[in-house]
Amino acid sequence: MSKERKLRRQAREEAARKAVAAEERRAARRLARRAAWRRLSLYELRKRSAGRLSSRRTAAERAGVAIVVTLALFVIWTLVPSTALALALTLLLALTLPVFVLVAFDRRSS
Repeated sequence: MSKERKLRRQAREEAARKAVAAEERRAARRLARRAAWRRLSLYELRKRSAGRLSSRRTAAERAGVAIVVTLALFVIWTLVPSTALALALTLLLALTLPVFVLVAFDRRSS
């Protein structure tokens, strides 16, 4: 009787070892897939951080700013006769844009 129990216990332990090893292999594959996906999908670049300038703006606000800037550049480069003046106005737009965005989208109470 004890030999039979010993054999059954060994079989159970072997099955448990195989199950643990299989789960470890599955977990390793899962982690490898997750790491590969993060590398392929540029996950780190998509994560928002507090250091980015646009992280406080919604997608609609950023799109609105991009459209307004594009329209302003189009108007500058089509209506201004001098290339030097158009370049100066473009530089002025680039330098003053953060101020206008801050004034337009400031969420603090006034």
